[in-house]
Amino acid sequence: MNRIEPLRISIIGAGKVAKALCRSLSLGGVEIVEIYNRTRVEAEKLAAELDNTKVVDRIEDLNTNVDAVAVLVKDDALESTAKLIPHSIRRFHASGVTDRKVLGEENGVVWPIKSFNAKSSYDSLSGVSFGVDASTDEFRETLDKIVKCVGGRGFHAPSEVRDKVHLAAVFADNFANHCLAISQQILQDSGFSTNLLHTLAEGLLSGAATGTSFERQTGVAIRGDKGSQQKHLELIKSFSNSQELAEFYSLLSKHISESHNTH
Repeated sequence: MNRIEPLRISIIGAGKVAKALCRSLSLGGVEIVEIYNRTRVEAEKLAAELDNTKVVDRIEDLNTNVDAVAVLVKDDALESTAKLIPHSIRRFHASGVTDRKVLGEENGVVWPIKSFNAKSSYDSLSGVSFGVDASTDEFRETLDKIVKCVGGRGFHAPSEVRDKVHLAAVFADNFANHCLAISQQILQDSGFSTNLLHTLAEGLLSGAATGTSFERQTGVAIRGDKGSQQKHLELIKSFSNSQELAEFYSLLSKHISESHNTH
């Protein structure tokens, strides 16, 4: 039987995404060859969690004997960072909105549809959907293998597809989370536990999982209950950011009402 050599990947960056990817790749049998980070101590901390991973001081000195390098830096630094990578190394980023072509000639993207935090666990990428695209079919096959190694589910996501999915993800995660944070603050300021929201949160997840969020919309806005809405706006006046929150409440209520009245 022929022995299958493990994938060899190097990493640029040591932030939240880099940590989650390194940990998951390592568990999936991928060899993390080298790590570079502007702050060397952060690269050293991450390398210490892995097996035989070296820390390099210059991007230009990265080992070229790898299958790819993951460029996991801020979006506005991707292009300038890629210019420092040895030309022969294929490279990919994990951005949801940046065109893969900013990385140079042989490029790709492996975008996880997931929010990251400092406590992401080793299996934090298992079951996650990944948008994958590459400049060549061969490189895309390599990136698909990377997704499989971390237990993810890949789908083909050229820029025009990824942009739309990213927009949807912003509404589903960033905006929804912000609304939950507002509701939690209201409860805490009133002396109540945020546990009161658990059943509502479970309902939101159920709608998301079944694709029925529009159909399960309820509340004063969809009913056109102006009296309750006015009472809410009066309560909002006691908050420190009352004007902005009142405008936010009114805009969302208006959009909910108009969206459902046109269907």
